[in-house]
Amino acid sequence: MEGHNPLFRNIPPWETVLKVLSMVKISTSFPTTFQRQDIQLAESIHAVAELEPYYIPCKAKRFLEHTDESRWITIFRHILLPHGYSVTSKETTRQGKKAIFYTIERSTALAGPLKQAIYVNFS
Repeated sequence: MEGHNPLFRNIPPWETVLKVLSMVKISTSFPTTFQRQDIQLAESIHAVAELEPYYIPCKAKRFLEHTDESRWITIFRHILLPHGYSVTSKETTRQGKKAIFYTIERSTALAGPLKQAIYVNFS
């Protein structure tokens, strides 16, 4: 996906995206499902170092400092979207316990061009 991106100086290459996902122990066989506690923060400092050159400095400060599992899910959304992938969440309750499962999969919203033009008139 070419063009202006409000988060990145340059969009991270696909190889970097896969490397970062592997560093925090998220499967790179898509579609893949995981929970927050599956994200391994031990290697996240190295993953941040991989991504920092791609983010605009003010966005790097906002998103890459003090990373936790929730912040990583946001980062996954950032780095996957330009490559046509999305991160979706689904909440389930089993035996009174809430669990949120995240899925990384090819985005159907970005699969093809718009079939018709959309016009908005504010008059």
